[in-house]
Amino acid sequence: MPEQATPSSTRPATDGAPPPEPVAAPSRLGAVLGVVVLLLGVATALLVGLLIKVGPGGDLRDVLGGEDGTAEARIGDCVAELPTVAGVEAKAADDARVVRCDSPAAAYAVTGRVQDPAAARSRSAAGCEPYFRPGDDGYVLYRVGDDGDGYLLCLVHRANGR
Repeated sequence: MPEQATPSSTRPATDGAPPPEPVAAPSRLGAVLGVVVLLLGVATALLVGLLIKVGPGGDLRDVLGGEDGTAEARIGDCVAELPTVAGVEAKAADDARVVRCDSPAAAYAVTGRVQDPAAARSRSAAGCEPYFRPGDDGYVLYRVGDDGDGYLLCLVHRANGR
């Protein structure tokens, strides 16, 4: 009888355990959904952090702008509370900002604006004198920008009836 060749098995010998099943590669849809969920999570975390920083009744421009909050202030606008000063004392008011006049944060009314860089640099309140009435509790907010341009805001407490 002729010898017959028997094919050799290419399977490795196992100890009776069934061979492991091939692992399927993750589907493309699953990968895309994973990325979308991750991006939504990051966006939600950023939004929550931003809302916490702004606070209730806050103004988003305060957080995003970081610039002069009174640069666009005009006569009739209102300004939020400023540091308390007495007499001719001066204090930094870097966080001064315009707010809606019907807002509880509105503490001062803008009665005048003097576009005078020299007066702002010298902190001269003389430019605001025409904007104050006798008996007004007047305040002057000085602003000088990095470019040297400056202005004065003439303010009175809202309690003065303005």
